[in-house]
Amino acid sequence: MSYATLVIVALLSLRASVNVTSGQAWTVKQAMSDAYITRETALASRIPFDTLTGPSSPWVAHPSVSTSTVTLGKLPGGQSVTATIHRTRIPDENNLSQAGGSGTAASNPTGTEAWKLQSLLSYTVGGKQYVKSRTVLRVR
Repeated sequence: MSYATLVIVALLSLRASVNVTSGQAWTVKQAMSDAYITRETALASRIPFDTLTGPSSPWVAHPSVSTSTVTLGKLPGGQSVTATIHRTRIPDENNLSQAGGSGTAASNPTGTEAWKLQSLLSYTVGGKQYVKSRTVLRVR
């Protein structure tokens, strides 16, 4: 009788520890994805305009989307946490034609350029897919 009770208590303890660990993994992955999307926002805010609009830009011109797999970090035990980042840049309608818009010298006499840089981070936690997005407006 005492052996059966000991086995039941051990199984309940194992189940409780697994439940706690899975909750912690969710929290850790959410924190990692928050940190990565914050880094993405900082990169979008500081990238030079010539690089942003150039052929090697991380944000390709809309409607194209660049997609790549990134590592967010590692869980205890060394398991990598990966995600997919999707990036695109959308020109303002009033940009001049060479900057992707339909503006004219009359509607945009200073030649101002405005771009929306969109980043979407897609990742999976516990079989559920999550997406975080950020949009940064850049003007020159």
